[in-house]
Amino acid sequence: MLLVSFGFVGCGGKLGKIETSAVDMAIADAEAALAAAVDVDAPTLASDLFETAKADLESAKTALDEKKGNDALRLAYQAIANATLARTNSINITKNSELNASILQKGAEAESLRETVNSKKEELTGLQSEIQNIQSEGQQLKQTVRDLQKENRELGDTRAAYGEQVAQLSETLAEIQGRTRRAETEIRNYGREVAALRRKLEVADIMVKEEGYQKRTVIAEIDSLKRQLREQGQIYTEKLAEANQQNAGTKHAEYLKQKAQEARAYVDSQSPLHPAKTGRITLSTEQIATGKAALSNWEHAWHAKNLNGHLAYYEPNIITDKVVIRESKEHRSKIDLQQLEANLHQMGTYAWNKAKTNIEVEGESVIGIHRLTRLAMPAADENATELYNIWIREVWMHQVGNNWRIHHEIWQIYENVPNF
Repeated sequence: MLLVSFGFVGCGGKLGKIETSAVDMAIADAEAALAAAVDVDAPTLASDLFETAKADLESAKTALDEKKGNDALRLAYQAIANATLARTNSINITKNSELNASILQKGAEAESLRETVNSKKEELTGLQSEIQNIQSEGQQLKQTVRDLQKENRELGDTRAAYGEQVAQLSETLAEIQGRTRRAETEIRNYGREVAALRRKLEVADIMVKEEGYQKRTVIAEIDSLKRQLREQGQIYTEKLAEANQQNAGTKHAEYLKQKAQEARAYVDSQSPLHPAKTGRITLSTEQIATGKAALSNWEHAWHAKNLNGHLAYYEPNIITDKVVIRESKEHRSKIDLQQLEANLHQMGTYAWNKAKTNIEVEGESVIGIHRLTRLAMPAADENATELYNIWIREVWMHQVGNNWRIHHEIWQIYENVPNF
């Protein structure tokens, strides 16, 4: 039994005359060679050799299992050789591909460089042409400079000749400016006189128009009665009625005349609304311009319905004279700032139209006279007269520090009068 066991051990360690370990090592080397071939993509780039190496490796393993040592070792070495060759071919193919790609890239770069060189040659040719043109222009510019220098010398001579004339003109201009300032002062004074006369004329026109309106009303009533009497066809009654109506018209005209006289007497008995005007001006031109701008902003705030901005221009202790003229009678009152705000709220509920604005200057004040109108009673027919409410605001504004503030205001509100 012991001899038999030794015999089996001896047979297990060798395959004929070949050691099993040598075959195992060769097969392991073949597997490593195949793995190295796979790393360089031999299955794709050298597929025939790679497949042959795989087949040799499988055959070597089969021969090992069948105890064919020589065949197994031979096949393993063939597998190693084919795998190594497949790896080498794959590497060479890859390098050739990279080299070809590099060659193509270099060729493209060379072509691009040739195009760039040709382009630069064309640019150089163009630049040479431009240089020639610039040189030609340079010669022309030099000639132009020489001509300008000559003209400059001539202008210098002319300037010296004009110097005395400019000095004389400056003196004349200063004299004209002085006369202009004096004329402006006279014009402003004349404007104030004209404005005062205009206000007197407007009051007179209002009274005349009111009387005229009343007269037209009476005449319209007379005409209506005449038409009624004509329709009745009674000549005697018509003449009698006409005489009676004429008599009534005469009496009514006398009544209106009496009321107008009473109204004038009432107006004359009232204390003057407007502060006394002396015609003197103590403001500079710049101050007058600033005051006018403040008045414009105050007016703009009203038309923009910005009541807070409008009221911001008033002094806190201001007292406004409010006069309402209704049916030829004046109703005067004085209102403080709080009452003024309430009145402005009420007046702001109506749609007032801007009719006219006048600006005057008196002493330290800039005065704005603003006329606003709104239709109160449309004309009933073509023979009737439209009646309006007319709101005249006279605002006195003076400078307080760096700001301009309203220190006095007069309201004149004419109700149900013809537009004037």
